[in-house]
Amino acid sequence: MIRNLGKYRIDSVLGKGAMGVVYKAFDPWIERVVALKTIRKELFADGQQQELINRFKNEAQAAGRLQHPNIVMVFDYGEDAESAYIAMEFVDGTPLDALLQPGQPSAPARVAAWMGDLLQGLEYAHARGVVHRDIKPANLLITSGAQLKISDFGIARIESSTLTQAGALVGTPSYMSPEQFRAEPVDGRADIFSAGIVLYQLLTGARPFAGTAATVMQQIMNEQPAAPSHVLPVLGTRFDRVVATAMAKAPAQRYASARAFHAALQEALDGNPDPDATALVDSERTMLGAGLPAPAPLARALDTGSATLTPWKLEAFPDVEAILARQIGPMARFLLKKVAARADGLDQLGELLLPHIPSEVGRVQFQQALAGVKNKLLASGTGAGIAAPATLSGAMRTPLPTERAGSTAPTLFDTAWADATTVKLIALIGPIGRIVAKRAMKETGDRAAFLALLAGHIDNLDQRARFLADAGDPS
Repeated sequence: MIRNLGKYRIDSVLGKGAMGVVYKAFDPWIERVVALKTIRKELFADGQQQELINRFKNEAQAAGRLQHPNIVMVFDYGEDAESAYIAMEFVDGTPLDALLQPGQPSAPARVAAWMGDLLQGLEYAHARGVVHRDIKPANLLITSGAQLKISDFGIARIESSTLTQAGALVGTPSYMSPEQFRAEPVDGRADIFSAGIVLYQLLTGARPFAGTAATVMQQIMNEQPAAPSHVLPVLGTRFDRVVATAMAKAPAQRYASARAFHAALQEALDGNPDPDATALVDSERTMLGAGLPAPAPLARALDTGSATLTPWKLEAFPDVEAILARQIGPMARFLLKKVAARADGLDQLGELLLPHIPSEVGRVQFQQALAGVKNKLLASGTGAGIAAPATLSGAMRTPLPTERAGSTAPTLFDTAWADATTVKLIALIGPIGRIVAKRAMKETGDRAAFLALLAGHIDNLDQRARFLADAGDPS
């Protein structure tokens, strides 16, 4: 690692990208810590090097004029023989992509705060003629005070023009606008499209476009993603129009400005008629920082209070909330609170919650975990409330391994069989299959239950059926 770059002392490497290295550095003249983003001159063709360096400098100067609390500031520009570099504000924070977990929606208060910061920063920049072009969670930093800051303003544009000429695609395809894929001129509405994708991911825990770069490009240019309410029914339909407008294929059909986008989102957030959801948002507003305090026990959060809860609810609800949160995120508490009074038994509670889990795999996993809660209640003598019929109403329920016809006792398995089954799973879902299998072995010693836990991670139904057949599912 180099020791100095211009006047800056290099302290450590923060990251590496397509264009160069980002360093944590120290400015001895002003005595402040900065982030230095370097651009390797060797990427520029000899005949275009000076022109592109000048353009890079102009972009850095434009970004340097942006002084907004939700934008990472650019302080300085410099060059040496090997690279050009930009000195930026060093933000002691975490990229948003590191805080997002697949399948885990964000709490409403966090959606409101983070999207508000993002759209206010974009409105400020767009009003000054600066377009980001690469809005994505990795470029959004969350400070320890829960403030969102947009990084890499002015840099994405020169990277795009430079690397596109070199035949490389810059940015994350999953967040790019249709006009960027078509290499058309872009304005602030391209950033609005990308911000709409970020909102979709925060609300649902899933990206609207996924797959290979070619698949994503086809989807973004030609296909409409499922509405947020279809992915996560507990959201209701209030966000569907907001997301659809932000992610319209034609720029003219999107919000004309980030301010208009923000106003529409705020209306959807404030216009929720459900007082339980409003109370949930208010209670979550203190949980926005990186170190989130543990929420109050669910029994205390229920309107009825713990004194009127039946014993099975008092014992089961913390576990049910935890396993539901693994499927729908922080909305689990709100949903459980909403249906609690209508459930006379754990089976009925599961029936009320199951439609709100968006994926088939998630529903199977939820049912399996709920069966474990029921066994725990029965073993403790508390009981699980009024028992429901063996099959829940509707066609949505998948029978659990312990409920299969003719099942009277667990069928145990040995390590050799488990290892051979794990190899089959790895062939279908990759190396993570080994971790999945290890966790499943800790949860159950029953052969059928073990297979069901593994099969739940295979999204393709045909592959799942073949896996169960090859592994010797006793059903």
